Amino acid sequence: MSEILDLMYILVIVLAFYVQGQAYYRPLVKAFGVQSTIIAVISFYFFLTTGIIDYIILGIILIAIRGVVTPLVLLKVLGGKYGEREKISGVASLLIVDMAFFFVAVLVIFIVAITKIFPNDLDLLFSFSLFFQGLFLIASRRSTPSQILGYLEEENAIVLLGISLIPIPLLIEVSIFLDVLGLVVISSVIILEKKEHLPIDELKG
Repeated sequence: MSEILDLMYILVIVLAFYVQGQAYYRPLVKAFGVQSTIIAVISFYFFLTTGIIDYIILGIILIAIRGVVTPLVLLKVLGGKYGEREKISGVASLLIVDMAFFFVAVLVIFIVAITKIFPNDLDLLFSFSLFFQGLFLIASRRSTPSQILGYLEEENAIVLLGISLIPIPLLIEVSIFLDVLGLVVISSVIILEKKEHLPIDELKG
C-alpha cells in the first residue's frame, strides 16, 4: 500500500510539471482538476490506514470543489475572455528551468527541513515541492489564468501538507476556507483584471 501512496504523490508532481509546460488553458485547468482528485484519493488512502471518517469527508470536498466546481468555473470564463492559449513562447525552455529549480528546491528542502525537522516524514517533501511548483508557475507566467492556477496549486500543496501534519477536523475547515477563497479570487480577478501582468506595470502609480 505504501508503494501506491508514493505513486500518487509522484503523479501529483508530474501533473505540476505538465501544467508548467502547458500553454493551452483547457488542458491546464483539467490537469489541475485531476491533481486535486489525486490528492482526494490520498485522503481516502489515509482513511483506509487510520479508519478516521473525516478523511472521507475531506476527500469528497476536494473532489467536489477542487476537482469539479473550480475547473468548471475556470473553463466557463476562460474561453471567451482569454482565448484558447496563453500568448507565450518558449514554454519548453520554461519547463527545463522549472525542472532545474525543482531539483534544487527539493535538495535544499531535504537537507534543511526534512532531515533535521521531519526525519520520519519524507512524504512532506512532495508537499513542499508542489508548493514551489505553484510559486514558480506564478513567477514565470504573465497571464492571469496561469497565475491563478499557480495559486491554486499552492493551495493543493497546503492541503497535501496538512493531511500529514494538521488534525483532520481543522484541515477540513482550512480546506473549505481555501476553496471559498480560491473561488472568490477566480470570480474577481478573472472577471475584473487585465489579461496579462508585466513587471513594468508594478512601477506605475
